[in-house]
Amino acid sequence: MTRKVFISFLGTNNYVECCYSSDPKYPVRFVQEALIRDICKDWTENDHIYIFCTTDAERLNWVDNGQTQINEDVDRIGLESRLNNLNIAVPYEKVHIKEGFSEEDIWDIFDTVYGKLSTGDQIYFDVTHAFRSIPLFSLVLFNYSRFVKGTQIISIKYGAFEKLGPAYEVRKKALEERGIAPVLDLTNIALLQEYNEMANNLVNFGKTKQLSSALQNSDSGNKVLDDLSQSITSLDEFIATNQLTEIRAGRFIAKFRCNVKAGSKSQPKPIKTILKKIQSETSDFVAMRDNRNIEAAIKWAKEHEMLAQAYSLAEEYIVLRISEFYASVCPFGNDSKAKKTFREFISLLLGLPENVVIDRNFHGVLQDQDAVIMQLWEEDFVRTIRPEYEKVRKRRNSIIHGNGEFPYHDEKGDDLDTDFYPIYTKCIDIINKFDQPCS
Repeated sequence: MTRKVFISFLGTNNYVECCYSSDPKYPVRFVQEALIRDICKDWTENDHIYIFCTTDAERLNWVDNGQTQINEDVDRIGLESRLNNLNIAVPYEKVHIKEGFSEEDIWDIFDTVYGKLSTGDQIYFDVTHAFRSIPLFSLVLFNYSRFVKGTQIISIKYGAFEKLGPAYEVRKKALEERGIAPVLDLTNIALLQEYNEMANNLVNFGKTKQLSSALQNSDSGNKVLDDLSQSITSLDEFIATNQLTEIRAGRFIAKFRCNVKAGSKSQPKPIKTILKKIQSETSDFVAMRDNRNIEAAIKWAKEHEMLAQAYSLAEEYIVLRISEFYASVCPFGNDSKAKKTFREFISLLLGLPENVVIDRNFHGVLQDQDAVIMQLWEEDFVRTIRPEYEKVRKRRNSIIHGNGEFPYHDEKGDDLDTDFYPIYTKCIDIINKFDQPCS
């Protein structure tokens, strides 16, 4: 079960009581009180609150009567007592950390915080009193944890007490005159780091699943981002599994572009820029049923160094186009199962050796189909495309199966890479000469 985790650092100042915008009717001495009341109100005993304290922070602000300069009775009450008064179901824990005045201390704090995280945790981070370098390394820590433990930053909050003025001036005012300190949502700063990393993987390596994971946020309630996540991951899945029908349909790109447009309206400018970059990278796809989507997917796989997928898609696409060209002679029927069988038929037919045809030694889906086989075998289209298709097929088998059928398996991968476009393009040119692009 996914655990929600609230993480906060306790400082040493004698904090002034005020109200925060997250809960403006409830005056608090510590910002943690306001954030926990707001964020953790529906949490259960399965979730957890961690308050990280140095020795001084524990002495001055965790326990009661820690502050020596008492200005108000409220100053006597430490955070532990005030959390007890919240009557929340979620357990909390004080965790000791070092002062952070050396690199060794910083790494010790890193290990301490990281050690409290469990696989899949959803993190709610209060950065208000995180001192010295902690705000900086926390983003690195949570990014590291996301990679190793699959954790996720749900929110980053900052209680901006300074908006009310200097603490000594605010303290002079009656509580009701002090105003309401805003709570700033800094989550998008962390998300920008994730989006930037994932967008880099998308642009440079063609990987969309990581970007999809970054967009998913079950607690955000942001349907636009959830939908965007679902549509963007489809490209990876369809390419990996050779789903030419889904790729050609273009539904995923239509949803993707619609969601990018909607998401761009509500996101900060840096994230909008990344979304536009992603949209630009998918510009070869069209939001309709069109063969251009398959050709764009083949180009995508090739240009992002997914050579095995590029050859597989290319082979399947050539077979698909030829089977549709000869759909009128399909001997298996007209439903989806029959069309799939006919594609297998065409694939085997294109790879038949001459002696097998002469001897009419047919097996599998070719068995008992002598008339159709001989009819197609004599077609100019088939005779022209066969040797070029064979180049694609053998190279694809060499990459995927390593079966030694084609000598390229003993040569450098660069040869397979360099050969791809010339042989693939020649096949498509032949097909287009005999056929019209499907729309």
